[in-house]
Amino acid sequence: DMVPEGGLPYFIALLRSTNEQAQEHAAVLMQNLAMDPTNQLKIAREGGLPPIVALLRSNNQRVRDHAARALQNLSVHPDNELTIVQEGALPLVIGLLRSPNELLQQLSAGVLRNLASNLVNQARIVQEDGLPPLLALMRSTKPAVVEQAVACVRNLSIHADNEVRIVGSNGLPSIVECLER
Repeated sequence: DMVPEGGLPYFIALLRSTNEQAQEHAAVLMQNLAMDPTNQLKIAREGGLPPIVALLRSNNQRVRDHAARALQNLSVHPDNELTIVQEGALPLVIGLLRSPNELLQQLSAGVLRNLASNLVNQARIVQEDGLPPLLALMRSTKPAVVEQAVACVRNLSIHADNEVRIVGSNGLPSIVECLER
């Protein structure tokens, strides 16, 4: 129980370290702490989102992976959905959908899936060009990638304007193809 003991500010500070190993360990810690709904809010309220989002830019694959996992866990909480987008995560997460790394594709699609539970975010994800890479990921050979991409597109389709964009982006063949698998 490191969070109730006041450890969270120190862990958040480690996310800002210039040492990649410290960043990685801090991101793993945030990933694990963010599995608890109470901690999800505390991490956001105590300033943990900006450094986690910043780590998505890291050149170190492991740091990026763990930051994406932490963000996926944090994005589960409804109170964090808009805040994560306000912190500038959307362009980075959408960019990671195009990564050659399949784990990063899966995690990024998972973050967007969670963020797309919010109506405002549903529109923003599509406006910021998140739909084309999600539709492309629905054709992945990796079932976990496809699962996250399909769930995200499903969430996006709740927004009436997005339905039109999904059809207009030739998304129906990708959806049908997933159903036939």
